[in-house]
Amino acid sequence: MLTIALAESARDNSLGRAISMSLVAAELGAVELWAVDDGPAWTGARHFDLTVHRFSRAGIDRLVERIRTAARAEPVLVWVSKGIAPLDRVARAVAGVRGVTVVADFDDDDVSLMREQMRKGWKTAVHLNVLHRKSPVRVARAQRRTAAAADAYTFSSETLRATYQARGLPERPSVIVPHARPTAWLRAERDTRRPGPLRLGYLGTVRPHKGADRILELVRAMPEIEFASFSGSFRPTTGGATWRAIESAAALPAVYADIDFTLVPQSAASSAARNQLPSKIVEAAAFGVAVVATPTPVIEEYCAGAYIPIDDWSDATAVAARIRAADPVALGDAIRDVFVQRFATSVSADALAGLLPPAYAADTREGPQRVA
Repeated sequence: MLTIALAESARDNSLGRAISMSLVAAELGAVELWAVDDGPAWTGARHFDLTVHRFSRAGIDRLVERIRTAARAEPVLVWVSKGIAPLDRVARAVAGVRGVTVVADFDDDDVSLMREQMRKGWKTAVHLNVLHRKSPVRVARAQRRTAAAADAYTFSSETLRATYQARGLPERPSVIVPHARPTAWLRAERDTRRPGPLRLGYLGTVRPHKGADRILELVRAMPEIEFASFSGSFRPTTGGATWRAIESAAALPAVYADIDFTLVPQSAASSAARNQLPSKIVEAAAFGVAVVATPTPVIEEYCAGAYIPIDDWSDATAVAARIRAADPVALGDAIRDVFVQRFATSVSADALAGLLPPAYAADTREGPQRVA
């Protein structure tokens, strides 16, 4: 079995979902990851040992022929992340080809996300006009076309599945495939934390619905802590905690080894946030690092009882008190258990295998494969 995972961009963090899909599919057979050639590679890709094959919107025929040729020799799963143009064209071109199964994957409420981006300011609204492939109107149209071409769906959560089903997608079999990381990433349980001040980290991409402003207020309210974020993302203003910049080339095990709590302040008012499974929670779970997050429906779906839920981030003093009173070792162990049960690639591979036609079964479970 060969999986060809498709990403709608090589340069932004949407590539991360296609990487996650590739890691899951590698549990079942060979994998190739293809992405639209739209600029320098997303920096997060450096954490994964894989090759991102690129194709231009004008070069779709070459990718389609690659799929058709491969299907003559073995079953091919074409796993389409997000379904945003031009991936809808690929899905439609290979739908119905003998030996090819098309699965449309949805990991975000992309239409709402684009609408929220447009509300950032008039320049963004003009940029994401109806002629742009990522305008809300064109995203919705492309996703409907991808869904119509698909044999089945995967969703990153039950919450998101309900959101898409409410939009009237064609009836198809579907399974839940959360963001996943290799089981090999799992770190041993911690007995104690390293002595010294509490260490908090904000490791996500800065977006309006991801609450960066609330983090700055919290850091000012906790002058005794150490605070870490990636260089070039954002940093606290003068005063407050000691800030540590994480270089972009830093290995994730080293990044999380120096953090007691990772902060995920989603906006409860944002549809994009309510439907999102933050990948940083998945990584924190793999490394056994305690999580402090907004209890959005998706985060509750996966992590209820295994993290510190913060309904209101506006009172930085109250949030700081909750964190100081918590046990980062016990919470780290709890979120680590969530990884074992939900986020390991082997768990999602079992779900994916159950979605595939019987002809694929004999070609799977020969052991993890390297992503080409």
